[in-house]
Amino acid sequence: MNYCNHCGVSVDHVTCPLCHRKVAESIDNEVKLYPDYPDMTLKKRRTFIAKLVTFLSIVTASTCFVINLLINPDYLWSLYVVGGALYLFVTMNHTILSSAHTGSKIVLQVISLSSVLVIMDITSVFQRWSVNFAIPLIIIIATLMITIIILKKRMRWREYVGYILAMIGIGFVPIGLYITGIATILWACAGTSLYALLTLIGMLLFSSKTFKEEFIRRFHL
Repeated sequence: MNYCNHCGVSVDHVTCPLCHRKVAESIDNEVKLYPDYPDMTLKKRRTFIAKLVTFLSIVTASTCFVINLLINPDYLWSLYVVGGALYLFVTMNHTILSSAHTGSKIVLQVISLSSVLVIMDITSVFQRWSVNFAIPLIIIIATLMITIIILKKRMRWREYVGYILAMIGIGFVPIGLYITGIATILWACAGTSLYALLTLIGMLLFSSKTFKEEFIRRFHL
């Protein structure tokens, strides 16, 4: 294969079909007898760490839960440990070690962290700090993060459409919690839902026509 220094492509011709200039002969004439394979050592190491984290999470959560039931069943302090183990499992296996999409990692972090905080709040006589303040703040931060990513990676915005729409939908959950009486702070819940609505309006107004078509297609409007 010859190489065109001007276009940066490899071609089988003497002249480049793009710029019609003469191309240089490739200095890499070595014939590879076997295809390149990815480094399996790193993959095996990640798999081992993921399995180890899963095992330790199960052992820790189950052990603490059994001890809790045997010693003091009236106060389920072990739910703190179970929630922490669950969040550690999600963070290590999906957020850190996984090659999943960044948008997927952010959405799952919102769901898992919110769930853990609710468990902790319920265990401490449910003072509602999780649904009044923590969850609305987490949703706003996550929505803002995905919005910034879309603005920086405009050529790949289509990959994040589903995730930003998911976060916008989750943004209306706090106002639903307030209507049902689970949450009690109106300004925090309404502010989160308002931010989600403004994000949606902004995306529809300032985005390209392709985004609007993608939005209509996903919701069958």
